[in-house]
Amino acid sequence: MKSNPIFLLCLLCCLFIPCTFAIQSPSDAPGLAQAPALAKILSRGTLRVAMYHKDTPPFYYHDTHGKLTGVDVELIRGFADKLGVTLSFDRSAKTLNQAIDMVAEDKADLAICKLSITFERASRVLFTRPYIRLRKGLLVNRILLQQQLNNRSKIETIQTLQGKLAVIGNSSYVGYARQRFSQMTIVPYPTWQDAIQALKNQQVIAAFRDEAEVKKVIVDNKNNAMSLLTVVLEKDYDPKGIALAPNAHFLKALLESYLDNLSLELNADKVLFDYDDVINQIHRY
Repeated sequence: MKSNPIFLLCLLCCLFIPCTFAIQSPSDAPGLAQAPALAKILSRGTLRVAMYHKDTPPFYYHDTHGKLTGVDVELIRGFADKLGVTLSFDRSAKTLNQAIDMVAEDKADLAICKLSITFERASRVLFTRPYIRLRKGLLVNRILLQQQLNNRSKIETIQTLQGKLAVIGNSSYVGYARQRFSQMTIVPYPTWQDAIQALKNQQVIAAFRDEAEVKKVIVDNKNNAMSLLTVVLEKDYDPKGIALAPNAHFLKALLESYLDNLSLELNADKVLFDYDDVINQIHRY
């Protein structure tokens, strides 16, 4: 995509001054004194992006040619193009919370890696409005579920599920699980793959994550549907946002304007089953 300076200029004009101007350098641009986070990015010429170290397709991953791509990657790549700056990805974060830390400590300008917007995280950094609408979901071991039915329906049984629940350690789902499934024993695992393996081995009765990751286990291997049941928790949403520094209010407004203009209306099914259309829509803007 080509850089579009008009995108940036129009927003600066509307928010800061009533007249038209051209940006020649960050120090000359009217209004940038009130937008320090953006000024630093433009002065540096690089947008620093924190991202979790493990690939999580289709959101961020290396393709067969070794190129970093995915919905999150292409979204932020398009934003950098609009700003007219290059991108620098820092994937040293070993947990999603460490990606938040990097933004809070000014080691990155923003973090995008399907980050859940939680109260604890929002007390440390700014978040954009959610850019994808995801519900929370469960993968349930069918054999262990059958043992708890006791003449009840699967829906009734899942509502009062007993036993061990797998989550990714140091993720938002540790807190979500304690809130939603207080009757269960929460078991943290280093990775989602470890959690799924424990589920298949009947070490836990269910694994808890957002619906995109839950559905993807079945999409990637249809045979998993024989032993695992997919459950989507209606009206229980997991909002995903982009994290920015606490003082980056104008950068947040600019990023939200960019996302609004894309009109993607992302959800799990759209990302999983219409991935190419989503990427093409980002590239067309």
